Amino acid sequence: MTGSHESILPTGAEVRGPAHHLPAVMESINNMTAFFPAEVIAGAFGMVEHAISVAWATRPDAFLSLTFTQFHQLVRDRYYADLYRRALRLGADFDRIGDLASDIAPALLSDPQLTR
Repeated sequence: MTGSHESILPTGAEVRGPAHHLPAVMESINNMTAFFPAEVIAGAFGMVEHAISVAWATRPDAFLSLTFTQFHQLVRDRYYADLYRRALRLGADFDRIGDLASDIAPALLSDPQLTR
């Protein structure tokens, strides 16, 4: 089982997510710091969590048997860094959570390890 990681960035933002995604998340933050204020960097973490919840409510039939917690764990484990990068590109605009959530179902359905 993979663990979660939480730490505080110099900007005051708390870094969250699965530990194995931390290097990619930190790279995204380091690459985007010049473009986004600390509020966006911090808000993107919350946007990812909310988007996963929205995606669970509209999940594909193949994933209907997953509980809310199981779905969250699966998506976080497999796609957290990608979703975080996308949330940054969306400016952590919570009005666009649906845009981020809509990326999850196609990823699940095209993942060769999940569709065998």
